[in-house]
Amino acid sequence: MPALARLIALLVLTLACTAQATTVQRWTDAHGQIHYGDAAPDGVAAIDVEIDPDHNVHEAPPVPRFTPAAPKKRPPNNDAAVRREAKERRERAEKCADYQEKFEHLRSRMRAGYKASQYNRLMEQEASLRRKIETYCK
Repeated sequence: MPALARLIALLVLTLACTAQATTVQRWTDAHGQIHYGDAAPDGVAAIDVEIDPDHNVHEAPPVPRFTPAAPKKRPPNNDAAVRREAKERRERAEKCADYQEKFEHLRSRMRAGYKASQYNRLMEQEASLRRKIETYCK
């Protein structure tokens, strides 16, 4: 029984020691930077700062559970749907190539030089082509 009493006393002392505030020193160096530590360097005025270990203790938020996404439903596999998808992909690829070609042509015109009065119109055309390329060239 005395061993159990010693163990309980040791446990209580350990918990009591960890709950106390600790003290560190704070000082400012020659460059104006603030430092914290157990002891300040010699010849530097330091201020004792008490730190409460339980001051900013917060419980961590719960970890979200992973839920897999529902599988995407595919349209029925018939020839008409397959032909339609292939046609749409081909049209998108053609539009993508066309807009990229127009964009490169516009950029080469801009590199060749332009008048100040043309600047706004050329920038609007460039922005419009960029949006179209982002849409069709995914």
